[in-house]
Amino acid sequence: MSATKTIVRHRPRWLGMGAITALGLVSAAPAFAQVAADAIYTNGVIRTMEAPGDVAQAVAIRQGRIVAVGTTQAVLAHRGSGTRVVDLRGKTMLPGFIDAHGHLSMLASLIDFANLAPPPVAGVRDIASLQSTLRQYIVERTIPAGEWVQGFGYDDAALAERRHPTRQELDAVSSDRPIMLLHASGHIVAANTRALELAGLLRDAPNPAGGVIRREADGKTASGILEETGMYRLMALLPKLTFERRLTALRKAQDVYARYGITTAQDGAASPDDYALLKAADEQGVLKIDVGALLFFRAPWQDMDAMPIGAPRQTRLRILGIKLMLDGSPQGRTAWLKEPYHHVPDGRATDYHGYRQMEDAELHGWINRAADHHWQIFVHVNGDAAMQQLIDVTAAADAARPRAVERLIAIHSQIVGAGQLARMQALDIQPSFFAAHAFYWGDWHRDVTLGATRAAHISPMRAAIDLGLVPSIHNDAPVVPPDMMRLIWAAVTRTTRSGTALGRAEAATPYEALLMATRNAAWQIHEDQEKGTIAVGKQADLVVLDADPLQVAPARLHAIEIDRTISDGAEIYVATSRE
Repeated sequence: MSATKTIVRHRPRWLGMGAITALGLVSAAPAFAQVAADAIYTNGVIRTMEAPGDVAQAVAIRQGRIVAVGTTQAVLAHRGSGTRVVDLRGKTMLPGFIDAHGHLSMLASLIDFANLAPPPVAGVRDIASLQSTLRQYIVERTIPAGEWVQGFGYDDAALAERRHPTRQELDAVSSDRPIMLLHASGHIVAANTRALELAGLLRDAPNPAGGVIRREADGKTASGILEETGMYRLMALLPKLTFERRLTALRKAQDVYARYGITTAQDGAASPDDYALLKAADEQGVLKIDVGALLFFRAPWQDMDAMPIGAPRQTRLRILGIKLMLDGSPQGRTAWLKEPYHHVPDGRATDYHGYRQMEDAELHGWINRAADHHWQIFVHVNGDAAMQQLIDVTAAADAARPRAVERLIAIHSQIVGAGQLARMQALDIQPSFFAAHAFYWGDWHRDVTLGATRAAHISPMRAAIDLGLVPSIHNDAPVVPPDMMRLIWAAVTRTTRSGTALGRAEAATPYEALLMATRNAAWQIHEDQEKGTIAVGKQADLVVLDADPLQVAPARLHAIEIDRTISDGAEIYVATSRE
């Protein structure tokens, strides 16, 4: 594996990284010894994540850097006349959580959509409540006839009917306003008749490559459900927000991330417009958390080769690498599996097992291009057939090159066989597991999509860790909220919505789950020299919890609340009941 990259920011550096010593129980580099801190956090349980038993009591920060970690008494030696001292009162501090995969700009773009998610996120439980929520949204927003109605988060897996809404059911909400509802997976759209007409998809439109327009009984008329690339034509018609409204939405989205203790977010499939917004926000000082952008391979980039892909972080915004897609969504039954789905969607053949998004030759070309430019590759891969494609093509690319591809990140890695994990370890394909699936769709996978045996092995964290892989975990926001403590709880307990356990043999320990949300996530994006642990000289990205995740009962992990979030030394979230 390649050496990690040192990250340098464009701001005054008052100590070189070479002066930094290793962290001990009491840790301070000699050059920091007489430095007065801007802030000191004392009387806490400081879990550094450097090692399982590495616990301190206090942390000192100056100019966004950690200058001391150790006992309260030792760290208070850095107190000066202007130092702010915060008594943690026994609360637990961890490195700031890292969003190993998500879509910051997408969360921002959806933040004012009708919220159609089921509990515990929102309250849509059936088609009737979905319709009621949309009608109320139209009234509250005073959406006139002819204007688009947009919603997000409906989930056929959680609706009482266990199906998508039909175009006629959406017509009953409004026939003179086009309606577009984005499925919780982000891979499927439900549309009413007016929206389909505007997009030219209502009748006889052919399926695009890598997508499906579901049909009614006549085999010609669109039912209103559009899968994968089948939804792109309709999505292109949606109204565009002004730059100022997008910037305001981005601020709101960052507040959501900060509330969950996240200090580094990802924009996991950035378009040129997304990147332009993030770049402008960065230049204007709007970004208050670090952002890693993945450039979406299908987007119309004018000169990708000239972009600073993988360059060391200079500001809040950094381009991490390239985002590829090999298949779709397991909960939406568009992921590409080796074996058929347990229950195939209506109208599909009994041997239906999803479908690919990319041919081998195209994937091979992208791997070679990325390797030639020293770009990191992040690949959306859910099903085991898609994972096999990634393994086989990566192995072929490695065999033909003088140097193997390094630290390729397999995003989601839901359905992966033990033999595939071993091949991934050999090829340096590192998984980022969508571990929240165990809760949100565990019952659906067991009963509908995969069956009990395959469902028990989704997100095989235990097997991956035991093989020596370095996995991370993620929420894929806005697919589900970026709730890091619920994610960690799901990784540890693998508890479904119904309260049953799903494949406990693949669970992580609480410490391993924390590692995957901090140190491992930083390592995967080559930022572990700056983040992921609490150590002298590292960036002061920290989260304070109201309980210690390694001391509470695992079943209560999701109930732990974020007390405060500290990004680059600044408190960007403090719980309202606190100071």
